[in-house]
This record gives sequence, C-alpha cells and structure tokens, in this order.
Amino acid sequence: MSLFNAKNSFLFIIFIIVVALSTLFAQLYSEQFLTNLAGIISFVVGVVIATTLALFVTQKLFTTTSLYKSGETISDEELFSYTHDPATNLPTAQQALRTFEAAIQSSSGQRFAAVVFKPINFQQVNSLLGYHNSDLLLLQLAYCLQKKIESNNNLLSFAFSPQAVRIARLQSLQFLVIYDLSETRFDDKSMLDELCQQLGDAVPDAMSFKSFSLNFELAFGIAISGENGDNFDEIVAHAGDALLNGLKSQQLVSFFDNSSILYTQSQLARMESFRQDVQDEKLLCYLKPQVNINNHNIIGFQLKVHWYENEKPLELSDFSELAEHSGELYFLTKHMFNKAFSTLASLHRIGVYQRVSVSLASESLFEVDLVDYIEQQLQQHDVAGKYLMIELNEQIMLNASQRVKSIIDQLKSLDINISIANFSGSYESLRYVRKMAIHQLKVDCQQLTNDSNNRVDKAITNALVTLTRSMKIPLVGTNIDRNDASQAYIAMGGELIQGDIIHPGVVPEEIEIWLEKWYLQHPESIPPEARPSIY
Repeated sequence: MSLFNAKNSFLFIIFIIVVALSTLFAQLYSEQFLTNLAGIISFVVGVVIATTLALFVTQKLFTTTSLYKSGETISDEELFSYTHDPATNLPTAQQALRTFEAAIQSSSGQRFAAVVFKPINFQQVNSLLGYHNSDLLLLQLAYCLQKKIESNNNLLSFAFSPQAVRIARLQSLQFLVIYDLSETRFDDKSMLDELCQQLGDAVPDAMSFKSFSLNFELAFGIAISGENGDNFDEIVAHAGDALLNGLKSQQLVSFFDNSSILYTQSQLARMESFRQDVQDEKLLCYLKPQVNINNHNIIGFQLKVHWYENEKPLELSDFSELAEHSGELYFLTKHMFNKAFSTLASLHRIGVYQRVSVSLASESLFEVDLVDYIEQQLQQHDVAGKYLMIELNEQIMLNASQRVKSIIDQLKSLDINISIANFSGSYESLRYVRKMAIHQLKVDCQQLTNDSNNRVDKAITNALVTLTRSMKIPLVGTNIDRNDASQAYIAMGGELIQGDIIHPGVVPEEIEIWLEKWYLQHPESIPPEARPSIY
C-alpha cells in the first residue's frame, strides 16, 4: 500500500471513531442535554483535542519527508538530491536497490532482468569538452532514453512520484533498467533484445553541444534473476560483467554466462598459486646469450623467467597479466633485477663485461620507487649502469604516458641502456626510436625460414635489417631456434642472434661454466680481460 493510501485510510478510521463516539454520546445524554451542558462541552473539547493529535501523528507517520537528521526535517528538494544523480536527474543505484528489493519481496514467483548499458564512445567527449560540458550532453541523452521507455510498463519505476522514471544511473557512464519477465509470453532473449533495440533507437542521430557533434552507440549487458543471481547487487554486477565482456568481443548486446564465474574462480586459484610460487621463489630465471654470428663474440645476455604451471613452463609474456592482477609483478621484477645484478657481479669477477637485459612487462612498473631500487642495486654491487639494459615491448613504448617517458629518462640518466622488443618498423615506432635514443632493437624471427614460403615475413625482416643498419642501431634477431631461420637471417645481413640455436637457457649460477665451454669452442671470441679458470 502506498503512503498516500495508508494516510487516507488512517484518517477515515479516525473519522469513523469520532462519529461512533458522538452517536453514543447523543444516545446516553439526549434526555439530560440541558442539565448536563458541562459534559457536552467536555466531550467537544476532547474530540477537538483528539482530532488535532490524530492529524499531527498522521502527518509525522505518513509524510515522505519525515526523515530526520540532527533534528532537521528533509524537504522534498533535499530528498530528491539525495536519491537522484545531479548530472542526469535520474535515480541513483541506491534508490534502484530499494525499488528492486521491494519488487522481489512482493512476490516470490517474479523474474526480473537487469540491463546495464552505456554509451561506448562517450569517453572522448570528456577529454574534448571537459566534464561540465559533457554532463550537459549526458543529461540530453538521459532525457531521450527516459522519454522513450516511460510508457513501458514492463520496466520497474524507480521514482517516488506518480510519474514513472524507469532508468537509474550507476557508476561512471553506466545506466540501469529492470525488466519484469513474469508476464511475458515470448522467450526472454527476444523481449530483452527488443528492449535494447528500443533504447538504441532512442539515441538521437547526432547530439550536439555548440559546434561539437557526436553520434552515440549503446552497448548492453544483461543478467536474469534466478539464473544469474538472487539479489540486486549480484545481478547488477553480473550484468556489468556481461557488458564488459561484450565490449571486449565487440558485441553490442551480451548476456551473462555463468561459466565465466567458473573462469573467474579458476583465475583466482591461478593467482593464488602464482603468488605462493613467487613467495617460495619457485620461478626459474635463466639467461639467453646474444651472439654476433660473424665472429662468435658474446654481446650480452637477456634474463628471462619461467613459471611452471602444471609442469608446463610459461614465459613472462604468458603470465605477466596474471602477475599484475595478483599484485606480485613488482616483487617478481625486483627479483629479476637481483638476479641480473648478481650475474653481472659474477661476470665481472671473471673479466667478462657484457650487458644483461631485464624486461619490464607492464607500464605499471614504471615508478620512481623502481628507479631508486635499481640505483641502490647498482651501488651495492658496484656495477656501472651501462652494463644493465631495460627491455620494453614496442606496444608499451607506443602507449607510453608522460610519466613513463619521464621514468625512461631517469633510467637513461643512470647510463642504463634501453632496448625495444618485437620491433615492427612502423612510422610511429621509428619516431619514438629517434626521440628516445634507443640503444638496441629486437625483431622476432620465429617464423623465418630459408625457403620460398612466408615471403612477407622475410621481406619485413630484410627491410628492418637494412633500416637499422642505416640508423646505426644494433638489431638482434630473437627466437632463432632452427638452422634454416639462422641461415635466412644471416643471408639478409643480420649479425646478432638470440635463440635456442645458441643456447635454450643458462642458469645464472652456471654462467661461468657455459662461458668456459663457449670460449673453448670459439677461442677467437675470448675478450682480453677474460679470466676463465681453465685457461
């Protein structure tokens, strides 16, 4: 029962009681009316006082503005501001929660679908116009959507007022509607697809602010009560997950898949397993030698790491995202730097002065704390910065923010070298290479062969070899694991090689043993300062 109806019913009951008491009084004192005037006056006064108190109590019990805080009454305007989003004038998620819970409790057999949607290309408006001006466009969009579905009685209304408001504002740019599936005669998917189409059609062809104009497109995520959750928070969260998954797969309408819960649980179990292995130092670090194939001189080593999951080795690129989400990537990176510096110290003890490169797998690692830690380790191991190389993936370089560029400059100020892996030779990459003064480039030669097949890869690699030679930047061919790949790379003019054809990976503690064997096989590559124990 609404507050309005309850209030009227309460007043009607009071009226009936007053009439009944008056009738009773008239029957009892009708014969003594003139001699019992004092009683009549007392009765009338009592009725007036009781009526006044009843009206006062009714006002306090049934008004929607009888919310107190610190002794102050909240006005209708204040109540609206507390329950509605100021940018769009739509009810907030908390108001939608109250409405949805009331609908769920009213009948156990009802089924609802939560539809979370957002304009997928609205973010650029914030960056171009600023948040204040973009809020005006968002208000215009919310108004168009609300007017389109205002008469759709299958949608819950989140408003206090008699006028239906069927859209609520969630966090960020997300909106919510709740569809009642209890009375539908058609299958759920068809009805919900029709609703999404209706909302999509409500978006104007072009929304304008002054001279700025943009076409908006909506993306939807859907979760159904009972199937995808039992309470408001769970259902809306799953609808939001469906929206995110749809955006990743470029689907405008996406239904929540319960199997993703199992995937999430599996990912959480993997994170926990990875975190435990990092703490127990079970990840294996190894060194990949880099060699000039013309004279067999060793030009450096790349420190790599393997994580064994179910006895299957995974490289850093395969689990870097998992490591970042588990919060252990920074700790792992520091561990890799520790291995690199201890390796450099071992190499210097035997008179081998070559660089060791360490990969920074994520943009999130570019923090001042990491630079300070590297500088501390350089001083602690008494190693010059020129013997350490930081390796970045090309995509990280292209997406580098101003903060990342500043961190790279700080690393270069320590005389640390910078290498770019998976170099593609694009114009944007070349521009960054020139501006950032890169010391080394790497190209993936895994698909390279020495026959007529795969001509495109051969042509690209050949062009990169010629280009880097003209730019006088060393180019290392990586993942050269077969003789035909090595021969094809050498035929193009490539000189610097890294891959299983040189060595699949040397444990840092055994680097001196491997160097002794290499120098025995290739004595012409022995550096003058080298002091191996066997010669």
